[in-house]
Amino acid sequence: MLRPGLAWLLARPVAHRGLHDALRPENSLAAFDAACDAGYPIELDVHLGADGSLPVFHDETLVRMTGAPGGIHDTPRARLDALRLAGTDEPIPQLADVLARVRGRVPLVIELKARRGGPALVPAVLDALAGYRGELALQSFDPRTLAAIRQRDPSRVLGLLSSDFRGGDVSRLERFVLRRLLLAPLSRPDYIGYELRCLPYWATSLARRLGTPVLAWTIRTAQDLSRSRRFADNCIFEGVRP
Repeated sequence: MLRPGLAWLLARPVAHRGLHDALRPENSLAAFDAACDAGYPIELDVHLGADGSLPVFHDETLVRMTGAPGGIHDTPRARLDALRLAGTDEPIPQLADVLARVRGRVPLVIELKARRGGPALVPAVLDALAGYRGELALQSFDPRTLAAIRQRDPSRVLGLLSSDFRGGDVSRLERFVLRRLLLAPLSRPDYIGYELRCLPYWATSLARRLGTPVLAWTIRTAQDLSRSRRFADNCIFEGVRP
């Protein structure tokens, strides 16, 4: 059953990396402002930077969104601050910038990109969130990351992300375990985020029957939206307005 006070998690579809378009790049302050103006909760990504910074950025490499070489984890903050997103004037924001900009206007769904710097990312993010009063959830594909959060701060709203990991850089054993949500008991997630392409699936159907809601990602068309309503309780979307 959904924890008391979490009705916001299912109330409105979640804007994937903000409400972005050609003028407002993904994971930019402009995209987050647009989502706030439209009243959509915001999904965003955070990494641990080379110098302990917390850049809000999806990819591990910089080239797709900035045209610059290098990795998000290896690039000093001063250089990150000088880069711009997708040919616009929008910089790569830090998590603190996003928190100050959103100020609780809409809920935040923050994905911890823990593939590198995993153990250090959790305390850094929790420290950054200390004192923030808006509604938010933390999610990850890594059950160990969520378990570390649960141990440090049991009150946090947590979401376990999963998929069939087709084409992903995971071992056969990892794929078997993660796809089936077998490590969910480690962190006791409040919801499951599952790739729409893989639904329906017995593990998510079971989770829903046991009272754990499922959010489908990523919804990009009206057909996706219709399908997500059959197999999930809410969705994360881009490129279409639910």
